[in-house]
Amino acid sequence: MKIYLKELSDQETELDFSESETWVKEAVEAVDESLDDVPGAIPKRAGLPRAPREIHTHFSLRKVDDVIVVSGDVKTHIELVCSRCATLFKMPCSPHFSALFCDDPVMAGVGHLESQGKPAGQNKGFARHAHDEEADSLAEDGKDLDITYLSSDYIDLRELVTEQLQLQVPFQPLCKADCKGMCSNCGADLNVGRCACAKLGSANAFQALKNLKL
Repeated sequence: MKIYLKELSDQETELDFSESETWVKEAVEAVDESLDDVPGAIPKRAGLPRAPREIHTHFSLRKVDDVIVVSGDVKTHIELVCSRCATLFKMPCSPHFSALFCDDPVMAGVGHLESQGKPAGQNKGFARHAHDEEADSLAEDGKDLDITYLSSDYIDLRELVTEQLQLQVPFQPLCKADCKGMCSNCGADLNVGRCACAKLGSANAFQALKNLKL
């Protein structure tokens, strides 16, 4: 979903989208993990259609001088693979975000070469603008945002949704806090029940040697 800069003004532009929009579903599905790459795991769908998923997104866009201020909310869930038991689970996500965009590389702090070959750009990375009240309030809270440089004349909301959901993915996803993981020997899911590895170990043919006296 492309929002062209020429369509924006200093007046708020409010936009709402749901899972009925193809680009919204694709933006969320791009964050989903799969069991297909987990050794020994059963593929998560094996050709079956994807289960319905509710997605609600809201965007507020306005132009402040040469900076585009975007804030929004996404409410949905993403599918992740548990780092302990390697099962697929749904993690609810409802991020609220703010982002700044600009098609001026100098204002965005992006290092680049001018036509004469001279380097330009401050690379300061501050999102604060002289007339941006929202960014000023963020700066006072110590939450300066980076200005994202736009090499095109539009903002892609699909990429923005995917990026914000990717930031919600934990380093080690867990299906639940007390996940017992899987057996390191047979790979059984210990959340379902105990495996037979302990019994098989006690029936080892060399078990009798422990009573041998030298």
